[in-house]
Amino acid sequence: MPEEILVEGAKEWEHALVGFFVGKKIPFRSLFAVLNKKWSSVGKFTIHTAENGIFIFKYESEAARDWILNNGPWDVWGVHLALRLWERDLPPISSGFAKIPVWVKLMNIPMEYWTVQGLSRLASVLGSPLHMDPATEGKQLISFARICVEMKADKEFPAVIKTRRSNGEVVEVKVEYSWRPPVCDRCKVFDHSTRVCPLKPGLRAEV
Repeated sequence: MPEEILVEGAKEWEHALVGFFVGKKIPFRSLFAVLNKKWSSVGKFTIHTAENGIFIFKYESEAARDWILNNGPWDVWGVHLALRLWERDLPPISSGFAKIPVWVKLMNIPMEYWTVQGLSRLASVLGSPLHMDPATEGKQLISFARICVEMKADKEFPAVIKTRRSNGEVVEVKVEYSWRPPVCDRCKVFDHSTRVCPLKPGLRAEV
């Protein structure tokens, strides 16, 4: 495919977010009605249904998209909506989500770690850092850092990150999670918990 066609196609989605619900499916019609009440103040948006329960949320501007992303987490009927930036060449997200974006709050951070590189290095202990909220990136509030991290289902959610300062002192950076998704230890996915795993011996669907 010619590069100019791909570039033009990518522009169509440059203000979009990729989202999905974990543990429960939300009907499309209800989804728009609920989110329109929450998001309409920042501009118009459209919802596009992809495969495996994935939705693409397209906004009129970068500012509207970033406001939605930075003011989460969001939910519909109590079901968490996981959101991340749409990126060109982003691989399709399969059913049974092995990775999921989660907002984390890091506290007791040494001052010398307050750079984009330093905070990203701390967050990388948890998973792949995706982005920071504006207050964190601008160092407006340095009592804690708020970072969105793509976490894997086969990894733990630690409450503490231990890091060593240049003088050898070990500092414990505390971690809080805005939301703890259900995890299946058997399937290593966030789509359901171990207790209701369809592969659990003796578990039968009711008729």
